[in-house]
Amino acid sequence: MFISIRPLLFCSVLLLSLHAIPAHAKTCAQTVQDIDQQHRKALNSLQPGSDDYLHALHAIEDDIFPALNRCPANAPLLVAMAELQLSLGQPPIALLYAQKALELAPDSWQAHNAAGSALNVQGKFLEGLQYLQRAVALQPDNYALLINLCSSYERNQQYAKAIDACSRVIDNGSAELRSTAYSLRARAHEARGEQQQAARDDKQARESGFRSPTGVNSTN
Repeated sequence: MFISIRPLLFCSVLLLSLHAIPAHAKTCAQTVQDIDQQHRKALNSLQPGSDDYLHALHAIEDDIFPALNRCPANAPLLVAMAELQLSLGQPPIALLYAQKALELAPDSWQAHNAAGSALNVQGKFLEGLQYLQRAVALQPDNYALLINLCSSYERNQQYAKAIDACSRVIDNGSAELRSTAYSLRARAHEARGEQQQAARDDKQARESGFRSPTGVNSTN
């Protein structure tokens, strides 16, 4: 689970805003910031899988390629590409970019998170867990990361650890994150045969607004 952090008119605005400053006039850091901002706008404003959504993401991709030529050893830019490829449904490509970013910046929690998410999407849950554990170790108070880690623990049948990670989100995270944490914790309790706890958490998830991820954007 990679949590979401979203019609021709919007795309036109998107492209205009990306090109408002000539590419050669931007620093690499400014380029990354602009790309991240446009990616978040697409995720928050457009229906995943729609033509407008894909058009907007491919437009961002078209701008990243020349930026990578200009900033070839920039780990945050490689992470931005990895995250974009995840949104485009290309986890193997996302993993390649995330791993390249880690070669340059081994302590980049964003790169570890992107790599772990890409592996999980490919069903390589144990490998993905290792990256997500490292990401959380680098950013222990990032509760969106903890949600990803909780989900990864649950997929790896490490239910006690899933319950602990989700409990930390429930105790300290935002309302949106708590609703997801309740749902994941319910699944872990159910897998352990703890039906009362599972039912209680499932009720809390629904009351706090949790919706099935089917048809809903993933978090970036």
